[in-house]
Amino acid sequence: MTGYSRVAFQPGYTGNENDSDPVHLPYVRHVHLGWRHDQYGRWVSDREDEAQWEVVCVQCGDDEGPADRQTPGVQRLRGPYPSLHKARHAARRHEAETNAPTCWIPGSAVPLPEGGAR
Repeated sequence: MTGYSRVAFQPGYTGNENDSDPVHLPYVRHVHLGWRHDQYGRWVSDREDEAQWEVVCVQCGDDEGPADRQTPGVQRLRGPYPSLHKARHAARRHEAETNAPTCWIPGSAVPLPEGGAR
């Protein structure tokens, strides 16, 4: 192959190692209820709704507090979701959409050099 150095084939290379955007790592939990501030001003929850689930993504600006205090985009991601399966699906979809690689990944088709095949 011409036009490629060994650097392009290093394990784990994605092309966005120098990207300043944080990686989105949403997590799923039961819907928290009974919100209040603790002595340090942080949100704490006194109870959970065992029948509903929510997705939290701190990198999107979610402060892990009450859903009604979040931005509209965070509220849409938050849910609530009626099942753990649906909440996990939403979290995985969000992670895939926000952490999409910016270029070639090892194991995918080898990219052609500039100008096409030679």
